[in-house]
This record gives sequence, C-alpha cells and structure tokens, in this order.
Amino acid sequence: MDRPNPTNMIGYAILGKDGRLGGGKGRPSVLWWIVFTLCVLFFLATLLPGVLTLVSWHTGEERADVSGGLLGVIDNPYVFSWIGMLLMCAMWILEYTRRGSIGVSKQRRGKKSPEGSFQSEIRLLSTPMHLAWFVGLAVLAGALLGLPWTLDWDADIFFSWFLWGAIITPVNGAVLGSLVKKTCYARWYRRQAAKSPSGRVIRRAQPFWRSFSYGWRLDLWICGAAMLMIVAGALIWGMMAYLPPGDFGDAEDVQEATAVMTVLLSVGVPAMAFGLWACTQFWRSGEDIRTGESAT
Repeated sequence: MDRPNPTNMIGYAILGKDGRLGGGKGRPSVLWWIVFTLCVLFFLATLLPGVLTLVSWHTGEERADVSGGLLGVIDNPYVFSWIGMLLMCAMWILEYTRRGSIGVSKQRRGKKSPEGSFQSEIRLLSTPMHLAWFVGLAVLAGALLGLPWTLDWDADIFFSWFLWGAIITPVNGAVLGSLVKKTCYARWYRRQAAKSPSGRVIRRAQPFWRSFSYGWRLDLWICGAAMLMIVAGALIWGMMAYLPPGDFGDAEDVQEATAVMTVLLSVGVPAMAFGLWACTQFWRSGEDIRTGESAT
C-alpha cells in the first residue's frame, strides 16, 4: 500500500486492513442517528438564548437572563466552535459513508498522476432534494440574519445566530453551485452517450480543469465566497435603507458603509456569475462527478 504522506497515517488506520470505509447502502446506522440527534440538539441549544430574547421582547415580558448557567456556557464562542466543529465533522463522515464510501486510492502516483491518497464515491442527491436543501438553507439563513432586526437586539445574545448565518450562507452558495454542476454534467453525459454507438462515454481530462473543478473544487469555493459577499452587501444596504435616521451612524459611517457595500457587491456578483459558469465546465475534468479524492 502506497503511503506518500505521513500525515495520512490516521486515515489508513481508520480505513483498516481492507482500506475502505462505508458501503453506501443508504441505511443510517445507530451511530448516525445518535450524532444526528446531537447535531440537532446542539443547533437548537445555540439558538435558545436568542429565542428567549425574541419572545420576551415581542410579548412585553421581562427579559430573560441568559448570561449565566447552562445558557451562558452554550452561548460561549469557544464552546460553539469546538463542539460544533466536532459534531459537523462526525456527521459529514457518517453521512458520506451512508451514501457512499471512502477508500485508499488504487491509482499509481507520480508526476503525471496527481491523484490523492484516498478516493471516494457517493450517491448523488436527487434534483428535487438538492433544490429543497438550497431553499431550506436560504430560508434558515434569512431567519437567522433577519429576525434580530425585529427588536433592539443585543449583538452578544445573537452571536451564535450571526455565526450560523455566516456559515450557512456560503455553504448555500456552494449548494447552488453543486446543483448547477450536477445538472450540467448530467446533460453533457446524456449528449455524449447519445453520440456514441456503444453508449459509452469517453472522458478526456484537461489538467487545469481537473485540478480546479475536481481536485480542489474551487468553483464551489468561489460560489460560496461570492454568496457571502452578496448577502453581506445586501445586509449593509438594508441597514442603511431601513434603519431610522441616525441609528446607523453619522455621515462618515454611512460613507464608509457605502464603500464597503459597493466593493462587496461589485466583486460578489461577477464572482458568482464566474463560479456558476465554472460549475458548467466540470466535464472538462475527465472525472465522474460522483467521485472525489483527497488533497494529498
């Protein structure tokens, strides 16, 4: 077994002697359900301080104290980042192996073979389910970023709301890019299969596109970053347009915010257009869209 990088030893140990993890059978395991439940409970718990604040504000009741006890611990940024990261990584691996598998690469390595040490294969989501994910995440991000505007909010209380919104927004940009990528690749594949007498599609890899679109998925990264810039620019515009006069700041604050908004939108919109276009070019990578590889 080729071991090109000492840092991959953990991966080899996890994959075991057969060099493969997951069978892609689609049936969630007990561990999958446990981690999924923990992820949901953690997400709801991080929103609870903000929910209590919203309810007390809109019902006219005394504001709930969320600074101490368990709620204070949950609202801590360090607890949020570490527990959230571990749970999301565990959920990602379990979901990936539920719908596919991760294994040691069987391809030869060398100067002309940039494949990573590990390869994966996954069953793709259906287009309706993929679209539902995009719409659902868009609504969720809109709620996380928009609901605090309905009151004289405390930024500390809604820290986790804003952080979730900052995470979900670029993820949703990548989800949109992935939907475009999958749809365009499927159309290309059907056209090539129809042209071939045997129905077999021959893929020819173009080195740049293989690295850009398959190895590093930079098209999806661009879509995610562009979505974050567009949403951030739109939020600044909304605050300047709808906040009462003087609440946003003085003339200098408005001028600076206008400059930032202009930069964000003028970069974000073209970047999104380029990212989505790049997603339509995945066929140039010469790879099956259901597969992936590690960076090393």
